[in-house]
This record gives sequence, structure tokens and C-alpha cells, in this order.
Amino acid sequence: MALSGKWGTGKSHMWDSLRKASTDSHIQGALYVSLFGVATITELKLKLAQSAVPMIKKSGPQADAVRGAISAIKNGAQGFFKLGTALDEFALLAVPAMVREKFIVVDDIERKHEKLTIDEVLGFIDDFTRNYGCRILLILNTDQLADRTVWEKFREKVIDEELRLDTTAAEAFDIAIQLSQSPFAAKIKPAVEACGISNIRIIRKVIRAANKILAAHLTLPDDVLDRVIPSTVLLSAIHYKGIEDGPTMAFVLDSESNVGRQIARHERERRGEEASDEDKLHARWMLLLNRLGIAYSDEYEKLVSDYLNAGLVDRSAVDAIVGRYYRERQRAGAEARVREFFQTTIWDPELMPAQIVEAAGVLLADVPHVDCYSVSSLHYYLVELQGGAAIAEQMVSLWVDQLREMAAAPGANPREFVLDNWTGRALHPSIVAAFAEARVRVEQPRTLLDVCLYLANSDGWNHSDEAVMQAATVDDFTRTVLSIRGQQLKVFMLKNLDMYANRGTYARHFGSGPQHFLEACKRIQVERAGTRWASLIEDLFKEAKLDTDLNVGQPAADTTAVNEATR
Repeated sequence: MALSGKWGTGKSHMWDSLRKASTDSHIQGALYVSLFGVATITELKLKLAQSAVPMIKKSGPQADAVRGAISAIKNGAQGFFKLGTALDEFALLAVPAMVREKFIVVDDIERKHEKLTIDEVLGFIDDFTRNYGCRILLILNTDQLADRTVWEKFREKVIDEELRLDTTAAEAFDIAIQLSQSPFAAKIKPAVEACGISNIRIIRKVIRAANKILAAHLTLPDDVLDRVIPSTVLLSAIHYKGIEDGPTMAFVLDSESNVGRQIARHERERRGEEASDEDKLHARWMLLLNRLGIAYSDEYEKLVSDYLNAGLVDRSAVDAIVGRYYRERQRAGAEARVREFFQTTIWDPELMPAQIVEAAGVLLADVPHVDCYSVSSLHYYLVELQGGAAIAEQMVSLWVDQLREMAAAPGANPREFVLDNWTGRALHPSIVAAFAEARVRVEQPRTLLDVCLYLANSDGWNHSDEAVMQAATVDDFTRTVLSIRGQQLKVFMLKNLDMYANRGTYARHFGSGPQHFLEACKRIQVERAGTRWASLIEDLFKEAKLDTDLNVGQPAADTTAVNEATR
């Protein structure tokens, strides 16, 4: 009998399960032998002997025959037999006695050594079934047969019955999860089914990858798991070659290009152009991503790819990414509940103010997770209701306290405290003040050099940049120019020359900064006359066609000092 099917679909597992469940003594006492690497029939017989060794401990005619054969081989080996001859004799005399009328399972036929011919295997099967009353079950992976004629020979000459195991992805997962357990099983299974992975070994590798990457995050909420598990399963399956004609890892990681490909493909379809083979392939891959719910890829997919390629997990990176997903999940849920609150209360005129205020109280736990505009809207809505002022102020206070905690945390990112209200939405004054306070606390003091180098490499600036430029004195420019060298000096001088040349545009933002730069250059030209400092400044202004400005009048005194003296 033959049990065939694709590699890793559970054929050996199926046999083990049947043997354990059977009450038939022949099946319970079956011998198992793998042909993996077997080069000769003698090796095959010796493997059978190893499988049958436990029988020697039993009593009876068969055990006596085995002991007699082994004794004969020992005596011969001690005399004139060479080792190889002794093994051949053992295989010839002892093995038949050991396996007579036994049920024999021969596995991994497709992995036999190339020296072992198919005819030799066929001869072994014929000999042991005809002469020794054995019954044989062959297990083989039909998709890994190097030569299909091998299987045809088996079918034609020795196979009486064939069973083909076509394991579904769900069945394969149910087997794999028994062997490799996971707290994420409920989320991994649908992803495995969507990918169509029926190889148990690969599914176990996928499970182990998910377990290792998310080892420190065993109790994540469903919506966060829905974000990370499908990507983990897909990328692991791609890495372990578990998806036939599946997407490449590069395709999954490059979600931006995929969107562009989709747009281009739809445009060609609109023009009536026939889809190319590549278009059809990418369309199938995108369909798989959609089934898995993978809308885009980001740092998490890159992290999974790095783990699969290197075998190491960056725990801090996992913590940061999963933490961000968790916060986004909290924010999304909180914002949805706030929208529902407005929708329900505004459009139900029968609700009394006390009922609305009571409903708002449920949102207090959500306040830290929504944006400043939502909190301000809640405040302005509730403060107008009888009894709503207290909870409105409580909401603002909660949000402001959270912002202050974030600003006080080590390593706080200044970008998180930039209030970019370009739409002009209403904001509570306490929130505006809290942003200003947080920004002052988090932002490191920036020097004139820092700002000018930033301006030289950026298309814009913020209010703090303007403040530094407006406050820079002639002394500040002089000290900065004389303290720097090389590339920094070059960039600083050229950027300030540009701003001075276009001072009409920059004056509204940078005040007297460009003029103070000119005065500083004049001062250095006078104080360092005859040195390379003076000649460098003169050459730069000349190339910018600003040498006239440089040579008009004496350098001015520091305007800040003058202003302070006359105040």
C-alpha cells in the first residue's frame, strides 16, 4: 500500500496516529524504516534490524531464531569473516527472522541515496512480501520525486492500493499547533488558511517565528494582533517557501510602490490595454494581501524580515512598534466613542442636559487618547449645558496633565509638542498654553550656528528659528564667524549672504538678523585688516555683488547694547 502526497502534509503523522489508535497487534508492532540516505539493501535491512531489536527481549520461536542468527554472525566475525561480510551475513540470516510476517513502514523513498536503485527497492519489497509474509506501507512525497518514472514503476509493479493525502491548510494547522503551541493560535490559523499553507513543518516554523518575535507581548488586544500576525505569517511563509507562486518579500515590504502599480494597472485597463503577465501576478499578490487585511507595510514588516534573515530579534524595536500600535488602537477607539457621543446627543432633542453630562462622564477614560481639538470641542459643548462646566474643565485638565507628563519624560521628542493649527480650529486657551510650556521644556537651546545650518538645508523654518535670528546681535554673528572653520564656515557665510541679499523677503521673519550679519563682517574686515579673514570676507561679498554694501560706512556698534543703554 502507498500513502502519497506533498512534502510536509502529515503523512508520517497520519501513520503514527493510526498506529497509536489501532488495536491490531500487527499494526501496533509495525516496524518503521526511513530510506533517507540509504545506499544499499544491506543498509536497509540493518535499519529494519534496529527497529526490530526490542523483539529480542521477548521469548518464543522468532526470538530464538534471531538470537541464533546473531550468535552465528558473532562467531563468524570473530573468526575469518571481515566486518563487511559479517554485516551481509547478519542481514541475510538475522533480519528475515526478525521481520517475518511483520507490518513494515518504508518512509522517505524519494530521499534514498542515488546508489540505491529503484529496482533494488522493488526487489526487496517483492522478496519480503512473497517469502516472509510481510505487509508493507510505502510513504513518499510525490512533489519531491526527482524522477517520475520511479513512482510509475512502484505503481505498476508493487502497489496494490494507493491513498493520496491532500491535507487542507486548516487540517495542517490543527496538527502543527499540537506540536508547536502558541498563544496566538486563533489569529495565526486564519492567516495560514488565507495563505494556503498545507505544509505542517512550515506552519510550525511560522508559529515559532510569531512566538519569538512577540514573546514579550502575549496579551495584546485583538485589533493589534490583527495588525501584526498576518504580516508575520505571510513573511515567514515566503521566507520558508511555503506559498506556491506567492509574493516576494520585497513586494510585501514596498507597499508604496504597490499602490503606484495598482493605479498604473487600473489606468491601462481604462485605456483598454491587455494586462501583462506581471500585472496578473501582482494582482494575485495584492488579492492575497487584501485577504490577509494587510493594507500597508511599515517598520514592523521590516523588523520581521530582518529577524527571518538574521535570526535575531530587536526587542526594543518590537516594544516600540507594538507600543505605537497599541496607542493608535486606543486612540482610534477613543475617537470613535467621542464621535458617537456627539452624534447621539446632538441628534436626540429629547435628551436632558443631565443625561448628556452623564454620558460625557463615560468619556473621561478616553480623554488622554484623543487629540486636543476633540477635547476642546467637548469642553465648548459641555460647558454650555447645565451642570456640564465641571466635567468640561476636568477633561481639559486631564489632557493638559498628560501633555505635561509627556514633556517631562526622558528623551521626549520636540516634534510632538509643535502645535500646527493651520486650519484655525478652536482650541482651549489652557491647551495652547500647555503646548507652549511643553515646547520650551523639551526644546534644547539652539545657537545661531544651529539655526543657520538648519536654514541652509531646509525649505522652511519655525517660530523658534525666527526667534533666534531676531535675537542675534552683531556680537553673536562676530563670535560665530570667528569660531567656525571648514564646511560649517562656508555654509554659514553663504546662507547669511543669501539672506542679506534677499533681506526684503527675510526681514519680516528674521528682523535685523541679516543687517547684523553685514555689520559683523564689516567689524571683522576692520579688526582683522591685512589677514586672510579680511580677504575671505571681501571675496565673498564681491562674488555676491555686495562689495559696495561691505565698504560703505563704519561697522555699527552692537544694536542690542545700544538698545539696552537707551532703555
